[in-house]
Amino acid sequence: MEYTSYRSAATGGHLTSKGYLEYIDQRLGFSRGTIYNLCLAAMKSKTESKSGVKVTYRGETERTAPRHFVQTRKAVFLIEFKMTKAGKQIDRVVQVHLEI
Repeated sequence: MEYTSYRSAATGGHLTSKGYLEYIDQRLGFSRGTIYNLCLAAMKSKTESKSGVKVTYRGETERTAPRHFVQTRKAVFLIEFKMTKAGKQIDRVVQVHLEI
């Protein structure tokens, strides 16, 4: 499985989608791979939840990879969770694409 690249303000570089999911795991206090496993489970049941995190499978999209002219299929997930920022609890919603 390959992953989409996400910009990370924390590292100043790019993260793959798997790296971004691991970053979310870390921020929420989960072990590495927890959100990724929720995404895989959500592909079968449409929605999975764990400890305040809700993962919804939104379907698939096909794109032509830049410079390679190869069609890629990506699963699209919506991840909803709460986190603390500057001492305040905020709701976050992120969309992640995982190549399948």
